[in-house]
Amino acid sequence: MKFLLKSYPFVDSKDIYNARKKQFSVWGPYKSRVIGKKKYHLVHNRANLRQSSLGYLTCTSGIHAESRIPQERYWLILPLKGHVEVEINGQAFTADTTRAVLQAPWEDLKFRSTPTTQTFFYGIDMALMHKSLPEGFRGRCGYTLEGPYRNVLKQTLVGFAESLDDWATGAVGMKRLPSFFNHLESTVSACLADGIREWATGGYEGGRIGNMPIMTIRTFISDNLASELTVGEIAAVAGVSIRTLQKGFVDHYFMSPKQMLKTMRLDKARELLKARKDKSRSVSEVCKAVGYGHAGRFSREYAERFGESPSETLRPVKGLAG
Repeated sequence: MKFLLKSYPFVDSKDIYNARKKQFSVWGPYKSRVIGKKKYHLVHNRANLRQSSLGYLTCTSGIHAESRIPQERYWLILPLKGHVEVEINGQAFTADTTRAVLQAPWEDLKFRSTPTTQTFFYGIDMALMHKSLPEGFRGRCGYTLEGPYRNVLKQTLVGFAESLDDWATGAVGMKRLPSFFNHLESTVSACLADGIREWATGGYEGGRIGNMPIMTIRTFISDNLASELTVGEIAAVAGVSIRTLQKGFVDHYFMSPKQMLKTMRLDKARELLKARKDKSRSVSEVCKAVGYGHAGRFSREYAERFGESPSETLRPVKGLAG
């Protein structure tokens, strides 16, 4: 995929310490380390607007970072590729190619990305966000946005970035940004506010496949991860053909039911490995608990998704560089 916001360079570095130094003035002091052994190359471009900032980051290695510098903005994390985990004031959220996360203003943040992540970071002034978001929906640590809301936000931010680059490279690119960028800022905040209302009230079901809400189908999959569940069985429960089920999942999540089943199994495995309430739990037990019959395939697919092996998640390496 082409780089977005290429006309707004911020950091382009092959050294983690150099990248941290260059970003210090924006993010403040934080601790971080590189995950994995792949060559490190981070590109982070950022455009500052009137009431928001649009950032695009891609990195060839995973990164674990922590910060206790309070932020007074809302931050949208929307990966175009890869998997991002954030812990906001102790509450965990996951963003990937099916889910975006909106962080409310925070005091304590932990951030972890997998290798080859391509992610939008969109910061919104509190005043702009609160114009669209009623008071009763404020004050949470974060929000998850899925389905149409996530997809519309992706399309909007990609178009936003391309418009900014077109403006910067055009004949009048050195002049003040025109007013339509203000309208784009308002559009993003309004879409976020609509998604938050649905998320907070539990009213969003994500549409239907046949006569069954797609979230009910996902709940069925989640409740049966330990079994050798097939796409045919999922379709039978939904009361539709396999072809109709596949089309519904691709339309909604941009992935097949088989891919969704795999993703949910791996996400559940990570949840079990990170919880570690039972200190005697082994990787092989978790493998069986999420329906994997082959330990080698489980470990390989887990590492591809999360950038570390199951055993590394079970016994994490401690200590971050300052």
